[in-house]
Amino acid sequence: MTAVYTDYIAHEIKQNLKECCEKPKLNHGYYATPLFPIVEKVGKVNYGESNYATGPMTKTIYVEDAYGTRYKISVEELKEVKGHGHITYAAANKLGWFGDGVHWDRDESIYKENDAEYVSWLKEAREKNFPKAQRSLNF
Repeated sequence: MTAVYTDYIAHEIKQNLKECCEKPKLNHGYYATPLFPIVEKVGKVNYGESNYATGPMTKTIYVEDAYGTRYKISVEELKEVKGHGHITYAAANKLGWFGDGVHWDRDESIYKENDAEYVSWLKEAREKNFPKAQRSLNF
């Protein structure tokens, strides 16, 4: 299991945005650096969306520009699913993350979508390892 640095990254972003409130820092070839700061207010790092038990670790920062428009900046841990790349937990849930759509492959150390071979192996393993009474309870 690797370390997750969503908290640290969110605080780095917040610190840089706070500096942008004092003086514009844009150094880009396409956009001109503004004469006055566009970022007006930077909120605290919000931990409310994080699920510490099962994931994802999500941190949110709310920002307000000089014209009163509010923005939401979200830092979220992503999972790699073979064939889909790095995706959010919400996208993984649509694939069937906690259901029958995706499984963890120990050999490749990656989440994969279920194929016919895996589904048939799973069915055989369930029939072999669980008595008929337990199978009726959807184990």
